[in-house]
Amino acid sequence: MNGSRPSGPLAAVPAGYKFALLFVASITLYAVPGLAAQIVFFALAVAGVLLTRTPPLRLVRMLLGLFLVVGIVFVTLGLTSTWEAATISALRLLSLCLFACTVTLTTAFSEMLALFETLLRPTGRLGLNPAQISLALSMTIRFIPEIRAQYLAIREAQFARGLHNSPVAVLVPLLVRTLEAAQEISSAIDARCYDSAPPVRRPVPPVSD
Repeated sequence: MNGSRPSGPLAAVPAGYKFALLFVASITLYAVPGLAAQIVFFALAVAGVLLTRTPPLRLVRMLLGLFLVVGIVFVTLGLTSTWEAATISALRLLSLCLFACTVTLTTAFSEMLALFETLLRPTGRLGLNPAQISLALSMTIRFIPEIRAQYLAIREAQFARGLHNSPVAVLVPLLVRTLEAAQEISSAIDARCYDSAPPVRRPVPPVSD
């Protein structure tokens, strides 16, 4: 995974505040009706993504698939209902995804891990391991965009070699890189003893005189 530290003015905001705002935004987007309100939310979401200071080319690669999927949803809803309703639904989906993208781009993995572990600490009373659960959540959020980035890089490299219509030439290197990354992550988890049970404290026998 990318070890670079998030940059931009939003990187200094605590992770808890950003995830709380994301939660509130996800509810507000569907609670507030009207096209005008959705346009305002979409403008705020775009501004948030731009504040991440992500290189434009990388940003386009990240969001291209999102806009393609939302475009299909927009056309489908427009043909089956009204175009205004389709526009509202498309803007809601885009705004929510852009807000989430802003949070992940401006939050370091360590901050995400610490936040989830704090929130999930009460699950320890149920016999669960908060460290394991928080690590899984953090890695899921971070690892999915990384797989997409690896796929785009491999596809461009194979296209440069003239392999335009060879899915195997893309999927095999992607699988190898994914397995290598998984092995590195597994080694890091073992080194930090996330999978080990807490040590059992045994009573110390009294010392006889």
